[in-house]
Amino acid sequence: MALNLLIAIPALNEEASIEAIIQRSLEATNYITAHSPIQSVGVTVVSDGSTDRTVELARQYLDRVKLIIFEKNRGYGAAIQEAWQTSDADLLGFLDADGTCEPRFFADLARALEEQGGDIVLGCRLNKETKMPLVRQTGNLLFATLLTILSGRSIRDTASGMRIVRRQAYQKLRPLPDGLHFTPAMSARALLDRKSGLKLVEIDMPYHERVGRSKLNVGKDGLRFLKIILETAAKYRPGRLAALAAAGGLTICGISTYLVRRYRSGPRVRSTWSDRIDTPLRGVSIDRN
Repeated sequence: MALNLLIAIPALNEEASIEAIIQRSLEATNYITAHSPIQSVGVTVVSDGSTDRTVELARQYLDRVKLIIFEKNRGYGAAIQEAWQTSDADLLGFLDADGTCEPRFFADLARALEEQGGDIVLGCRLNKETKMPLVRQTGNLLFATLLTILSGRSIRDTASGMRIVRRQAYQKLRPLPDGLHFTPAMSARALLDRKSGLKLVEIDMPYHERVGRSKLNVGKDGLRFLKIILETAAKYRPGRLAALAAAGGLTICGISTYLVRRYRSGPRVRSTWSDRIDTPLRGVSIDRN
């Protein structure tokens, strides 16, 4: 079955990389159509309130790329969804504008989607070749472990910034948040909402060092990721969330009890004020005259 793919590229102040990612995406279109069931590829760039030269540079490609401009910042998820909603493509994809993702990999994603009968396919960045900073790898691993426990379905990268989603699946996933937690929200909804019947497929992808400064705040955005996963679990799997909370509480109680018992059973050293006075004077001769 021939399919059409839209690649959305959300961009916020990415003047250092926007031209390169547009060029690489356009150059990848022939490769994608030759190595996957995709028949045609469209590219849409969404400037999410950029204040640098992102829009100016992207405008040079208006003959081959659609450009959407947000005058004010509306969010990573809002940019992707605006591009999707203005397209009639069968498959809706996106990748980050920072140069970390390889556009040709959409061919691998599309093949995996069709061969495995998936509704959503994402590229997993957590592999031996990844260039992701260690602190972000650790955070992603923790979120993936949590979501795997809550859903009973395995996932390794909850927040991957390169995916393909079938249009019908996107309608089932809505509403999705506008911010950077757009991706973990999608993963959580697909895995936790059994009634949706959505199948999420995950395959390893190459992940390069980004160009320019990251917009991700590890602390603040990490809390948002955690919050959206827990909120989605509370809505679709309250029993599992309660069981996980209970298990966590029992573990904490067990550790606390062990530490208290160990403290009480350990040796104690008692000292008096006179001991503290006498001790330094032992073996010392004092002339009282």
